[in-house]
Amino acid sequence: MSEPQVIQEQSVARKRRKDAGMTMLEIMIVLALIGLVMSAVGVGVFAQFKKGQRKVAQAQVNDIAAKIVQFMADNSSECPKSMDDLVAQKYLPKKQKDPWNREIIIRCPGTVNTDGVDVMSVGPDGQENTADDVKAAEQ
Repeated sequence: MSEPQVIQEQSVARKRRKDAGMTMLEIMIVLALIGLVMSAVGVGVFAQFKKGQRKVAQAQVNDIAAKIVQFMADNSSECPKSMDDLVAQKYLPKKQKDPWNREIIIRCPGTVNTDGVDVMSVGPDGQENTADDVKAAEQ
């Protein structure tokens, strides 16, 4: 083989090697960028999920409060002692729990609403009388 032909073959071999694929560094940079984008998206999705849980809890306690008003109208203003009374008399299909899988609290007569009923979820922290409690709209 002549020397110009050898140089040309080496040049072609280098070009093939260069075009063969991505280096490990390039792959790691791409993965790092994908991770950054996913973490930013994940934070936003998680915040929306928490807002959604709160809205579901608010709808639940408002619905149960309305069922209690209906129960009291049908039962000579007698308060239900617990959610079991509402389920037993078919005002609710089953015992309901909030989005954090905790019992919804019913107090009749209420401590906040002394003329009526208190219906509340203790919220994500599980502690009563904190800022994250979800209370029925009538209260």
